[in-house]
Amino acid sequence: MAWRDTLGRLREELADVRAERQRQAAADEAEIQHQREELSKLVTSLEINQLLNEMKATLLNGQGELETIISWEAPADGDDEDINDRDDSEEEEGDLIANILIWDEAGEREIAVDLGSSEDGTYLQVNGVDIRLEAEALEQALVEAFRDELEL
Repeated sequence: MAWRDTLGRLREELADVRAERQRQAAADEAEIQHQREELSKLVTSLEINQLLNEMKATLLNGQGELETIISWEAPADGDDEDINDRDDSEEEEGDLIANILIWDEAGEREIAVDLGSSEDGTYLQVNGVDIRLEAEALEQALVEAFRDELEL
């Protein structure tokens, strides 16, 4: 009987551990969802798409393409590009929203704005350069990135 009693106690202990793991997984998922919502709100508040659209309209006469990649969403059908195909050697694991302006001018050019979260917190990069999470810093970085792309 001692064997069966031991198994019974172990089963109760295992049920408690499993329940705690499920609670922790649910809490972790809720935190991830919250962080993703915050990233989406920050993209909107910084007006990243609007700024890139203004650059496209004003500097490129409407030419070029805007692309948005959201790391936690599946790529659209026909999209062969994966977020992992981009140069992410400096990026840590975490969620990312990338807004990219791509155009052809003496070769393919691009300005990528990456807003993401990592273990170190939220970051904002323009063409791989870290900048402050402020609209003014973003605007200046976009102008500098455009100049760099065209070697002005």
